[in-house]
Amino acid sequence: MSILHPEPLPALHIGKSLFSWGTRTYIMGVVNVTPDSFSGDGVLPDPGNIQDAIDQALRMEDEGADIIDVGGESTRPPGVYPDAKPVTTVAETARVVPVIAELKNRLSIPMSIDSRKAVVAAAAIEAGASLVNDVSMLGDPAMAATVADYDVAVVVSHIRQGGHRGGVLVDVLGDLELAIDTLCESGLERGKILIDPGIGFAKTAQQSIELLRSIGRLRSELASPVLVGTSRKSFIGAVTGEPVNNRKLGSAATVALAIQGGADIVRVHDVKDMASVTKMSDAIVRGWNG
Repeated sequence: MSILHPEPLPALHIGKSLFSWGTRTYIMGVVNVTPDSFSGDGVLPDPGNIQDAIDQALRMEDEGADIIDVGGESTRPPGVYPDAKPVTTVAETARVVPVIAELKNRLSIPMSIDSRKAVVAAAAIEAGASLVNDVSMLGDPAMAATVADYDVAVVVSHIRQGGHRGGVLVDVLGDLELAIDTLCESGLERGKILIDPGIGFAKTAQQSIELLRSIGRLRSELASPVLVGTSRKSFIGAVTGEPVNNRKLGSAATVALAIQGGADIVRVHDVKDMASVTKMSDAIVRGWNG
């Protein structure tokens, strides 16, 4: 077996937690404060009812999550889900801010805000979020300045509207490098930038698999910690033929192989099971002394 031992990168404080990149894989637990998550795990049964989201976040911390990622807008692509509708800034803010504010003093791990909107990100940071997870690759022109002004870490996730005609890896490397430059020019420290190849975002199943094979190259060429989010995504279903509610084992395979490739954070829905996968994968890839 060929094992890539991830090179250490400068450690980063997110909230009160120190993330020592290269020493182990960290787990980001997903809390979707939505009624229409693609994965079927939305925790917004009634407007204004945040208890399910609170309970889920606390449970995920107990199960081994290192970060809780709170989102208020489904990223389901309209081309796949005809009923997918955008969420207004006001509605998205109303969904996520009460959850983050309630969890601020109840969690011992940091929270990230999963949003494409700079206004929502700012409100979430004010409420207690310590990381911005932007799946639009700075699609909001104000996002770079917002994270720089608040001096918080950011995950910049790749997406190229219209898809890819050439080599997907070359596109992703080039596009993410430009996004990193934009953030640095806005005044954000280079060490506070994390990258996500955007697996499943405007990419075919084959392209997503190719990127999953290329985590090590992305990490080394961009010299940034890599977050990988594959949990329950459609490219797994394309391979296994399984519906979204039955992709746990396929997700586990992608998590293990992402870790072998050098991933620093894995973003997952099933924290308890993926924590076991992560521990075992880390023991093989990064070493274990009992």
